[in-house]
Amino acid sequence: MKKARENQLSYLFLGIIMIPLSIYINYPYIANDDFPEGIMIFFLGISALMMSYLSPHLFPKDERTKEIVGKSMTINYFTLFGSITILIFLTGSLGFINLSATQVLIVLTCIMGTSIPLTMVIYSKLI
Repeated sequence: MKKARENQLSYLFLGIIMIPLSIYINYPYIANDDFPEGIMIFFLGISALMMSYLSPHLFPKDERTKEIVGKSMTINYFTLFGSITILIFLTGSLGFINLSATQVLIVLTCIMGTSIPLTMVIYSKLI
């Protein structure tokens, strides 16, 4: 249980540092109505805060942990394919959003990095 507490404090510290830092870095881009290139730092900070919440639920390594991780990975499989499909329609055939390939990858990485802990948080409440 001590390891879970140490991890929880580490994740909380990272989240508290990364979110204000990302707001500081991305503010000029947002103010100029540009795509914020450093937006991934913000989503990593959000993920760190969610992992801080999840640390006591995931580090006992029991059956409940396996069920939370297993169900969240299954849902994330469909979440990623859904987000890829939506991005294809928004940037490709319908084409009313102009994003470069790098920007699309940044958006997908943000979705992937946030959806995994988010579904774990949801399943930790349900299970």
